[in-house]
Formats: sequence, C-alpha cells, structure tokens
Amino acid sequence: MSLAFNSSFKKINQVGFRRMASYTKLEANFIKPDLDDRSYRYIQLPNDLKALLIQDPSADKAAAALDVNVGAFEDPEELPGLAHFCEHLLFMGSKRFPDENEYSSYLSKHGGSSNAYTGSRNTNYYFEINHEHLKGALDRFSGFFTGPLFNKDSTDKEIRAVDSENKKNLQSDLWRLYQLDKSLTNVKHPYHKFSTGNFITLHEVPESRGIDVREELLKFYKRCYSSNLMKLCILGREDLDTLSDRACTLFQDVPNTGRGVPEYNARILDEHSLQKVIQAKSVKDLKKLEVTFAVPDMEHQWESKPHHILSHLVGHEGSGSLLAYLKAKGWANELSAGGHSVSRGNAFFSIDIDLTDDGLRHYEEVVHILFQYIEMLKLSLPEKWIYLELEDIARADFKFKQKRSPSETVSSLAKQLEKSYIPVANILSIELFRKYEPDLLMDYLNHLTPRNSRIMLASKDMETDTKEQWYGTEYKILNYSQKLSKIIQDPGLDPHLHLPRPNEFIATNFRVDKTDQIVPLEEPLLLKDDKNSKLWYKKDDRFWQPRGYIYVTLKLPHTQSSIISSMLSTLYVHLINDHVKDLQYDAACSNLHLNFSKTNQGLDITVIGFNDKLTILLTRFLEGLKTFTPSKSKFQMFKDKCTRQLTNQLYEIPYLQIFPVYSSLINERTWSIKEKLEVLKRLTFEQLASFAPSIYEEMFFEVLVHGNMRYEEAMEVDSLVQTLAPSDIKNYQAKNGRLRSYFLPQGETFRFETHLVDSKNLNSCIQHVTQLGVYDECLSSKASLFAQMIHEPCFDTLRTKEQLGYVVFSSNLNNHGTANLRILVQSEHTTPFLEWRIDNFLHSFGSTLRNMSDKDFEGHKDALCKSLTQKYKNMREESSRYASAIYLGDYNFTHRQRKAHLVSQLTKVELTDFYDDLIVGPNASRMVLHLKSQVSSDRLDESSLDKAKYPQGTLITDVGEFKSKLFAAPVRQPTKKFEVFTPKL
Repeated sequence: MSLAFNSSFKKINQVGFRRMASYTKLEANFIKPDLDDRSYRYIQLPNDLKALLIQDPSADKAAAALDVNVGAFEDPEELPGLAHFCEHLLFMGSKRFPDENEYSSYLSKHGGSSNAYTGSRNTNYYFEINHEHLKGALDRFSGFFTGPLFNKDSTDKEIRAVDSENKKNLQSDLWRLYQLDKSLTNVKHPYHKFSTGNFITLHEVPESRGIDVREELLKFYKRCYSSNLMKLCILGREDLDTLSDRACTLFQDVPNTGRGVPEYNARILDEHSLQKVIQAKSVKDLKKLEVTFAVPDMEHQWESKPHHILSHLVGHEGSGSLLAYLKAKGWANELSAGGHSVSRGNAFFSIDIDLTDDGLRHYEEVVHILFQYIEMLKLSLPEKWIYLELEDIARADFKFKQKRSPSETVSSLAKQLEKSYIPVANILSIELFRKYEPDLLMDYLNHLTPRNSRIMLASKDMETDTKEQWYGTEYKILNYSQKLSKIIQDPGLDPHLHLPRPNEFIATNFRVDKTDQIVPLEEPLLLKDDKNSKLWYKKDDRFWQPRGYIYVTLKLPHTQSSIISSMLSTLYVHLINDHVKDLQYDAACSNLHLNFSKTNQGLDITVIGFNDKLTILLTRFLEGLKTFTPSKSKFQMFKDKCTRQLTNQLYEIPYLQIFPVYSSLINERTWSIKEKLEVLKRLTFEQLASFAPSIYEEMFFEVLVHGNMRYEEAMEVDSLVQTLAPSDIKNYQAKNGRLRSYFLPQGETFRFETHLVDSKNLNSCIQHVTQLGVYDECLSSKASLFAQMIHEPCFDTLRTKEQLGYVVFSSNLNNHGTANLRILVQSEHTTPFLEWRIDNFLHSFGSTLRNMSDKDFEGHKDALCKSLTQKYKNMREESSRYASAIYLGDYNFTHRQRKAHLVSQLTKVELTDFYDDLIVGPNASRMVLHLKSQVSSDRLDESSLDKAKYPQGTLITDVGEFKSKLFAAPVRQPTKKFEVFTPKL
C-alpha cells in the first residue's frame, strides 16, 4: 500500500509498550475507514488471552465475541460432533450463574440475542445487548469460559438438540454433498470427519462402548479450550480503560494450558482422490457440476490475494467469460468460483456450475471449455490493470465502509484475530490489496491442471452404487474417461473466451458536500405527486457518504391480475435479468448493485452504490428494458429453470416451505407453489410474446432517491422511468392496487394440512398464527410487546425443556392489513402433538404475565423501545426503511419511533386484557398450518396427546372456496398528508 493511500485514513496512534497493572497494552496504529468514529485497543491478559476493545460512543447496542482457535477437526475419531456438542452444552450454566437459562433470559430482557457456531478450526461465541447492560451480559458470558458447569441434567437434552439440528439438514443437498465431498478425502486429514454429530455418535455408540460422553467432553474442553488460543472482542460505549479493566477482571481466570494451535499436515486430496468423477444423487432437481482443484495455500498471501483475483476472472459473467459462453450454448444457467484454505498447506479452488438438461448431457464438453478458459488465462495473464482495478474497488469500498451490526462486527473480528500472521494494525483493513505479486498468481494458476482436479456431478437421475455413511447420499466414483482426459490435457483455445473488458463503472468521483451542524430529517421530501407518479427525495444528511440509493416501485395491474399473468411476469423478469447480465455484473464488480424483481404489486428496480455512476447505470438498464425482444430458445431455458426452482422449493427445509403456504391461504391474488407449477408447465412462448408489450400499460410508479444526490438527479430519475409508459392512458386506481389479506371470522380456528413432497424428510412443521384484527399502530404495539415477552420463554419451554425440535420461533406478524402473532416449530413429532404443546404454552403464559413484576414488565417495554429506536447504522438501512414505507403505501417513515412511544404508554392491565381477549379468549381467531412428514417415528412418546381435541379447527379442504367466504382487510392508509416540496434553487 502506498504512503499516499496510507495517509488518507484515520489512525489511532498509540506509542510504545506499557505494562499495566493487570494487562499488557499492545500498542498499534489501526488503519480505519474515513468515517469510523470508534476507538480501538488491543491488549493481552495475564493468562495470554488477547482482546480487542472497541469504544463506540454512539452505539445503541453493545456486543462481545470470543473465538477459540479450535474446532471440529479436533473431534476424537470415535466421537464425531464432540466440538459441536461442547458449543451447545457450554451455555447451560456456569459456577457463578448455575441456572441454565440465566444467560439467554438476561439477554432477552435487555434487548439482546446470542449465537455461536463450530467451524473446522475455530469455535465462535457472540452476543449483543442494549449498551447499558453490557457489564451484566459479560459477567454471564465470561462464566462459560472461566467456570462452565456442563450441566449433567442438560447433557441428554443438548445431545437431542444436536441430533435435531442434524436431522434438519439430512435432506439438504448442500449438507449432503458437502459431507460426501469430505468423506471421499484422505482419512489421515480430519477434513473427512462428520462434524455435526447426532444421537448415534454422541449417545448410542459411546454408551454401547462404556464411554461417558460428558466425561469425554470435559477432557475435550480442558485439552482444547486454552486462553492462549482465544481472542476476545468487546464493543461498547465505555471508554477503553473501562472496557480493558472489564475484560481483564472477567476473563483473566480462563485457564491457560499453553497448548499450541493444532496443525494438520496430511494432504487432503491425495493421488487416490484426484482425477475422479463423483456421481451423486440429489434430493432436489439439481444439475450441478463442481470442479475442484488442489492448490497452494494462499491464506498467508493476504496482501496480494491471488486466489481472489482468479475467483474474479473465472467467476466473471460478462462478455468473453466462461459463463457467458456456456449460456450461449444453452448448457449453463449460473456459475461461481472461489478459493479457500482448509488448513495450513491445504487449499481448494472450486468452480461450481448450474447446468441445464442439455448441459448435463454434455458435461464433458463443459469441462473441456472450462479448461480452455484456464488455458486462455495462462497465456493472457498477468495483467496489472486487472489487479489495479480490484485494488481501486477494494480501496474505495474500505475508505467509505459503514458500520455493521455490533454482533457481526465482534464475531468477525474475533475470528480474524486468530490470523496471527496479520499485523493487528491491519486487522480492520484486511480486504485491501497491498502488493502486486504476479509470480504468485501465475504459480497458483498453474496448479489448475487435470492432474490436480476432481469432479462432482449431481442430479436426481444419477447412476449410483454406494451410500455415504452420515446422510445416506447415493453416489458412484468413476475415473476420468479416456475422452475427457485427452481433451482437457491439451484443451486448446476458443476465440469466444477472453479476458473481461475494463470496468466502466468503477467510481472516480467521491466528492461529498457536507453541511455542519444540521439536524437530519426523519422523512424524505415529496417532490412530485400526480396521476403518473410520486417522487420522494432525501439528500443524505446523516452519513455524508458518496453513496446513493434509487428505489423504483412500478404498480402494474397486469402482472398480478391472474396466476397466468403472475407466472408470465416471473419469466419476463428472468429474461430481462439475463438480457442485461453484462451490465449488472460489471456494475456489481464495482460494488454498484442493480436488482430487478417481481412483487405482488408489479415490478421493483433498486440501484445502490457509489453515486458517481448510479444514474448512468439506471439509464443503461432502462434502455435495455425498452429494447428487449424475447427469444424462443431463451424462453424455454428459463421456463425450465423456473420450473426447477419451484419444484425444488417443495424439497426445502420444512420451516422454509411453510410461509408460502400460509401466504397462499391468507392473501388475495396469491397462489401455492403447486398451482404455479401447473400453470408454468403449460405456458407458451407466444403467450409471453403477446404479454410482454402490455406489462407497462396502466402504470403508476413511485421513486425514492436518497443519498449524495442532487434534487435535479431525482427529477431526472422520475423522467427516465416515465419513458417506460407506452401510452397516456391511465388507470387512476393503479396507485391503490395493493395486495390485501383476509379476515378470519372472530373466535374461529381454521387448519390446513398437507404432506411434504419429500417422502424421506423426518421433520414436520407447524405454524400457529393468531389473527389479532385490522392492523393499526396501537394493536401492532401490543402484539410487538407480547412477542417480546414470550420470545425467550417460548424458546426455553418448547426447545430447551420439552425438546420438541431444533427450530422454534415466535414473533409478531403483520400481513397486508392484519396484525398477527405466530409460533413455528419444526420437529419429528406429529403436528397435532406440536399444536397441543404450543396451545399449552400460550395458556400457561397467562400466569407468567399476571405474576410478572412491574420491574420486569417495564424492563420488557424498555428493551423493545430501545430496539425500535436504534440509530441507523448505515445509509442502506435508512434507505430500506423509507422504501418499505413507500411500498406499503402508508408512508409511515417514522413508524418505529411512533411504535416506541405507544409501547412506552402500555400498562400491564392493557397487555393482560389483550392476552385474555385475543390470544386465549373466545374471541381469538387462529389459522394453524400442518406441514406433515410422511415418515413416522416410533421412538417419540405421544401417548399423552388427546387426539379427540387435537388437531383443532375447521379443516380447509378447498382453498378457493375458503377464501371466497372471507372479507378482505383494508390496506394500510397514509399516516398523514404530505405536501409537495418545492426547493429554493
């Protein structure tokens, strides 16, 4: 990095080393983004634990993370999943706070949340909380590392939680193919292990061998969890001295065994693993080709990033790219490429291609073209201008980087700090390119050879002869065919493949006209309101960044008038995005993002990024939109792709399937996936060709322009979008054509039952929705406070204590005109049993509510109010909130502040009446969705279920007939009248 660049960033200058009373202060000059107002300090505790302290004087939420430089690779061979189990059980109480629920309860009461994950080489724990409660949260958090109980009473429950987590993934192709890939590697390297664990590996097998899993867990913890391998990161409002003292006081007693960072030197892909084709049978309708290369480990080459440069070129989607050529031949839909280190000395570079049916039949030719592209790169590189482009993009992105959530910040930094080869001064700026090292790039590229490769080919119809142990994935291993070996050994060149052109969208103008001592506006200004459109505008007055956000929502009656129109619109969006792929991809490489999508009101266009080229990108996109002419071959390709996507949604994890089912039941002009598939299969090219020209008839649109953009640019955007209208004929009702939800009759319960299409999925899912009434801010405030109060006890009761399943979720739910409360559980239990347990929880919560102390009640209100009134962390968050209010049509840009005020006024009596009347009383209206597994489990005891009582409610047998009998709720109305603003020029 040049000195000129170095001086363009703020630094924290801390001189010399000082020995503090209780910790050593490791001085460093942290390179920071321009607008980073945080202060940083890196210290070492007496037990060799190192900590990064971050003072953010304006933070609403504080956070902390601890990363242990040991992960699933350290699992004993005979106990797969032990590291993951340790991560689960660690939270079940400490010597100082023995209650297994103390930590999660404290966080929930103070606007907080927590999570953790077990990686191959690290385990990461993190939380966030309202800033004034950081000390109490840290006190509880630190106990898991200074004095964990590994509660004996919780052991069996958490083994079942791990088992449930594993069963959630058993029918996921992502997990199945990942484990298959791992299983077929060198057994001398721990990469091959099954890292999740399940009931068999953590209970049945150990018990049969006389192994006490808890005792083995304690040994694992003492062996692996050493303070010298840990990195702590704390973010809060307190000054650095206070945060440092707190870190030392609470974490200096973490034991230090002095163990070193584990090393794994065996080669993952040895000669027995390479030059193989792994044919795998998928659950979904996949057509997946993945070519993996064993390459040099470049983790330590963080300054020049050769693997990143190669990922950029191989994964490019513009003219001359590998994907563009494969798409032109009708063989591929999508492509991604990337390199990553698995352990020191072991790294992969993988190219993942989503094939068409024809591409699958010609997969060897696809691989041949891939090697032709690699050959072209070997002859064309190095090119310094490519490095300089990536360097410029990374520099601009870092220079103007904005804040993320506190928990994301501390979690990622704690993990990054494990990379001891990176000077701490650079830990915030690791994404920057600092050295041009062409020899390293060429050495890396020269390892992409047939000899270093292997192929995985996945589809539903693949020929197989073996099953993988942990997920049951069927597969077969073949050697490369003679034909394939011959054509890729000497692939030659193809004139269609060449390096990308220089990127025209790289920003060069970062000027921001900042005004000091200005109070930011809370709402955008309305610049225009007529029969054609509304134009909203807000000059950035909060972040002073050279960024912009353009949001265009097109209200188009044709696109959602019927299921046929809806599916034709979906295909149209796919075809347009393909038509402008060159444009979108070049822009995306420059961190300028354009999204074109279908909504339930029409179509949306969003353009985000540095404002320098924002309007140019929108102009070019709209030109592409107007010149688009559909082709029959592309229509068929994307019809097939869309059919596959919809079909695969029916094989998703059950809890991800349930909301579309609910939406098709409760919303007008909304259809089930099965209905969409039936229509899609019958659509013809001629229908699309006649439909496309009529899409923009009767158009009404709204525009939001926000950021470092002038009034004149906002007016220009409005004029550009106006050119899409094919005529002056207007539908004056188009602006009100918003989707509406249906009312359930008061006091009635309805249920909908359907079986999972995937006959092998063990999990059922239930969504229990209580409809509270017509949406208004007061009702929504009560629902939000009630959801806040039940969130932690719902999880603790249904997941932790009753062990119903890994996925337990509760929240308020605002539809298109109604307010609701929902509880969702995914489980091996039958859905009637789950309904009973949810019903029991809701009824038993009444005593909790009535016995709640005034202090706890006010605490819940305070936690919710502070969450609602958090300051915006970045411009995109602010823009998205404005865009949401425009899309909903209520223009309630300050709805969080208004809701917080309403919540602050609520009394316990009002909440108790709300609960008695709308949640459990005779006026409660409910819709319960049962998404049922076809697999029955003999090991689950449901003998206490009253089958005469559950399932409850009127069974919906004909969705159309059910919806036809209901009234539709009114859509949300504007909260006030906005006058058109005329600026003084």
